[in-house]
Amino acid sequence: MLPVLSLGPFALPTRPVLLLLGLWLGLTLVEREGRRRGIGAALAMDALWGLAAGYIAGRVGALLPYGFSSPWDLLSIIRPIDPTLAPLPALLTAAGVIAWRWQRHRIPWRVGLDAMAPLLFGMAIAWALGDWAEGRRYGEPTSIPLLAMLGGGERHPVQLYEAGVGILAFTLWHWMRKRLRAPGGSFLLAFTLYSATRFIVEGFRAQSLTWLGFRVPQLLAFVGLIIGLGGLAWIEERSHDSPA
Repeated sequence: MLPVLSLGPFALPTRPVLLLLGLWLGLTLVEREGRRRGIGAALAMDALWGLAAGYIAGRVGALLPYGFSSPWDLLSIIRPIDPTLAPLPALLTAAGVIAWRWQRHRIPWRVGLDAMAPLLFGMAIAWALGDWAEGRRYGEPTSIPLLAMLGGGERHPVQLYEAGVGILAFTLWHWMRKRLRAPGGSFLLAFTLYSATRFIVEGFRAQSLTWLGFRVPQLLAFVGLIIGLGGLAWIEERSHDSPA
């Protein structure tokens, strides 16, 4: 675990640093994808606006049930140390802002999703590393010495598994996307690989919600895997059947 980075006289919380690095890398790749597709740097700015709005909405959704005793408590919304977010308001707000900006810039939604795929990997990997640094979302007990040590105790370092498999998934995506013809295929490939990542790592996660003996996160990841593979096969088949 590494909750704080010591840089000489400075001590920085590790999670915000990792998230900012993941955001920077993801937006850099989004901008590169946008330029490659003839859109320019607008996609990166659209993503940044959407993520900022989604973050604020997610923080408000998470903290609002507890109330605010004074106006100064509103500053806790932008506090980078606390990772607590309400996922549904965050996702809906981010998607709404990005869709609105795409409409303004007349960006086809399939092309936009394709270019946004690297950001999905960048933020997922950075979030997993941030969880490891703070000891959050830990894994099941293990007796393997090295893994137990990396897990900060006798537990699987599932956060590192998630980051490692995420890097592998991004590498596969970067290699396989060049073979896809249909707009939207690159995003569906990223969605499929991310779902596969979640399916693998959730098998090691501790305190996972279960239903009928199955882990709910794994079931959701499996559904995402099927949807991604089915959608990818469908649009690629239509692309090959359509005249060039």
